[in-house]
Amino acid sequence: MKKFLSVFLILMMIISAVGCSKPAETVPATPAPAETPAEAPAEDLGWSSEYYDAEAMKGLTLNMYAVTDNVRGILDVFTEDTGIVVENLTLKNGEILQRLASEKEAGVAIADLWFTGGADTFIDGAQKGLLHAYKSPEAEVLSANMKDADGFWHGTSLTIVNWVVNTKLIEEKGLKMPEVWDDLLDPGLTGQVSMPDPASSGTAFNVVSSMLELRGETEGWAYLDKLIPQVPFFTPRGSDPANMVVNGEAIVGINASNGDRDLEVANPHIKLVYPSDGTGWWPQPVAVIEGSKNIDASKVFIDWILSKRGMAVMAEVRNAAVARLDVERPEGIIDINTIKLFETDFQANAEKRDAILEEWQKRVK
Repeated sequence: MKKFLSVFLILMMIISAVGCSKPAETVPATPAPAETPAEAPAEDLGWSSEYYDAEAMKGLTLNMYAVTDNVRGILDVFTEDTGIVVENLTLKNGEILQRLASEKEAGVAIADLWFTGGADTFIDGAQKGLLHAYKSPEAEVLSANMKDADGFWHGTSLTIVNWVVNTKLIEEKGLKMPEVWDDLLDPGLTGQVSMPDPASSGTAFNVVSSMLELRGETEGWAYLDKLIPQVPFFTPRGSDPANMVVNGEAIVGINASNGDRDLEVANPHIKLVYPSDGTGWWPQPVAVIEGSKNIDASKVFIDWILSKRGMAVMAEVRNAAVARLDVERPEGIIDINTIKLFETDFQANAEKRDAILEEWQKRVK
């Protein structure tokens, strides 16, 4: 027994010694967190849209109606920025409105977008349910008279009514340079004033509605009754009068422009006149067409064209003063502060459009 206890004690001492000599556990040091590289700031492209899906929309095609084909350069840049292609069909102002009404009646919307034209026709279109309302966040910087309160259309650039005058013919006939609207009634200009048809041209309708708004119904129609004989025929397009004056087929052409002086620069015998007693103007709108099968992509176009990026492109391509005040006015564009612009109620004129055109037709016949 004593021998067993002795062995047991010896074993316990050995075990105890081994336990004491065991090295202390080393607690691994907590590694320092790896430095997270700072995120590079997103590139500011000058535009954005919550509806834009680059992968899904690449190669998608939007159809557009416009009154001019000089928007092509703008559309090309939009495609470069987004991958979305825009096909443009150029029609007269009134034709677009009629086509949209016919498409709605047939239940088939061919186009997705309407870009450029008279503000009155866009308002008319909205009232007839032809446009799709969209309040773009980019429109917050636009003044109230450059957009529809319900988002049916937004203004992009400014169009101003002016006269294209052939100075060579003025001198040959010994006539005075017209300065105010009553000067167009000069007997020497009988048959020598070119003007578009108000039914198809936003320029002409703006002139007619402005005269009625500013002079009142009685005096306004009295003036127009005197102006009508001065015009040998009313051209289908707003651009026709300028071409006729440049070619010597008329002395004065009632015209509209972006405020540029291109005609004067290209033609030494041409002078652009902004009537000193005031002139008409309107924003060139853009809108989504009701029934479009590409609503989201159409909204992307609206966001893009109203952005600083889009309007800078427009200012350059169209050489125009644009609706955003944070986009620089192109060199050579007239300062609108030097022009007296008519105070115009586009909404009221649009509501009276059909009645005005009906009365106009009676007086022209």
